[in-house]
Amino acid sequence: MALCVFLACFFPCNKISVHADERDEYEDQKSRAEASKNTAEQLMEQIDEINNNIAGDALRIDNSKKDIAKIDQDIKESQQRLVEAEDDLRVEREALARVLSMIYESEESDDPLTIILKAKDTYDLINREEYVSSVSSYIDNKINSIQEKVDVLSEHNNELLKLKYKREDDLVEYEARIASFHNEITELTELVAEAEKNAEDAEALAEELKELVAQREAKERELLMPQVYDGASSGVNYTGNGTDYSYTYPYLHTEDELTLLASIIQAEAGSVSYEGMIAVGSVIMNRVDSPNFPNTIEGVVYAPYQFEPASTGALALILAQGPVQACIDAAQDVLDGKRNVPNFYFKAAWYAEAHGIEGVNIGGNVFH
Repeated sequence: MALCVFLACFFPCNKISVHADERDEYEDQKSRAEASKNTAEQLMEQIDEINNNIAGDALRIDNSKKDIAKIDQDIKESQQRLVEAEDDLRVEREALARVLSMIYESEESDDPLTIILKAKDTYDLINREEYVSSVSSYIDNKINSIQEKVDVLSEHNNELLKLKYKREDDLVEYEARIASFHNEITELTELVAEAEKNAEDAEALAEELKELVAQREAKERELLMPQVYDGASSGVNYTGNGTDYSYTYPYLHTEDELTLLASIIQAEAGSVSYEGMIAVGSVIMNRVDSPNFPNTIEGVVYAPYQFEPASTGALALILAQGPVQACIDAAQDVLDGKRNVPNFYFKAAWYAEAHGIEGVNIGGNVFH
């Protein structure tokens, strides 16, 4: 504050300059607030999507549990049928054993040789063998049939168990995914809160800057409006938008000249619009190259009643602090010969509108 008072005394003047960087910072904070809001909205969309995924997995868990319950019932019934089939198999085997025992273990003989010796003739022997073979074959077939049924039921039971294990694995996977989703939602919710806080902070700062800029602009209007526009005009007809660049010979310069040009660019155009910065620098150098103005950067910048920041202390303040890098880069481009306007004059857009000055608006200044 003491420095500002000193500079104001050192450069006496009846008007002050609206600091372009404050307007730029206001716009930057508005952009930050909007970006944070957009981030919060995008995060909420992600949370909604994850909630949908959780709902889907919850439904899958419910269906899997129902499947497992049905499989358990099927396994129970299948095991019951398997037990019954194994009982049937045991009964048939016991029946075969009893029949063979009746045939081969009669009370008259303990071995098959007796059957052969007791045969009346060959025909009788053959009949006896065929009978034994027929009974044995019948029981064997029945046993084999039951055994096949047992095997089928056992295989079916194994498949049901595999299916049950698969459903149980699915349950574990779904539950793990839901737990992961909940953790992700917790993280996203924290990010949403942070983004919303950043948006609120940026909006609050933007409002403060907006009020400050409004106060300074009101003061500037109060001081400048009574002044009559002197009718200065470049006498050139430029209809571009600041993005059509041309090039001329580089200007041999000192480090101090680079700093001075960068500082007046920052004071008049801020540091956001590159085209606006190059345009202000072009006007300075157009004057340096013209016989109608001083032929040095310092002479042009400090000429009486030409560049307001030079007479209010705003330029001196930037020189004391050092211009920002964006303005240094723009000044270097201009000194290297880059141009985008042929004009010698520019006015703040609001001032140009108030005084009916026609020209091209580039970065908030009207070049005419």
